[in-house]
Amino acid sequence: MSLITDATSTLERLTRLRTAAEGAEEARALEALRKELADLASPIYELATRGAVFRSEGVTLSAIPDLANVRENVQKAFERFQQASKATTLRQGRMWTTLDNKLQTLAQKAQSTQSTDWLHYFDHHLFSGLPPAKRESTLAKTPQNEQALKRYRELYQSFIKYRQQPPTNAEEFNKLRQLSQQLAKITFQEDVPEDVRKFLDALGVGAGLHLLTSEVLNWLRDNGLLGNYVVRARIN
Repeated sequence: MSLITDATSTLERLTRLRTAAEGAEEARALEALRKELADLASPIYELATRGAVFRSEGVTLSAIPDLANVRENVQKAFERFQQASKATTLRQGRMWTTLDNKLQTLAQKAQSTQSTDWLHYFDHHLFSGLPPAKRESTLAKTPQNEQALKRYRELYQSFIKYRQQPPTNAEEFNKLRQLSQQLAKITFQEDVPEDVRKFLDALGVGAGLHLLTSEVLNWLRDNGLLGNYVVRARIN
């Protein structure tokens, strides 16, 4: 009887050990799937979070292609797993591979759609003036314009980065709108006579006296700029 008792006890311990080992193996398999799913869900979650901010700030968002189809696949996988909560349930057939591919494709399409929506909003609802270099090329180099351009460059550099890196919260949206409004308020001296424009443009390399016409002298006097310039002889 002692031998039977010992054998029965040993069998019970072996059974418990096997069950524990199988449980540990199953836990590892489920954890691996959880990590894979978390990696797949992460970009979609980030896009959804940004989309919520966009909507609250008045950015119109387009429908994401195939979203309903992917939701259906996720729901089916979830229901099957509820019926048999094992890793093999999800790995059965092509269910997991299909789900993986569809989630990756969804993330790519959602990213593309959201980026297009953001660029449309940025280009049609915010400041749409020329970049500093192009704006400068249209202006005479008056002191007023030089000062305005300096401010324009500083603001534009902070403003334009949001075109490729959208705001992530209401505070950043407010900052972006302030930059847009500040840029729109900058004014330039654009009604400059052509002779004055030629004279000012030539100053960088040295303006000849033939450019200092009576119209230029009168304009410099009227704008209080006569004292800003001196005549120097050219040294050959």
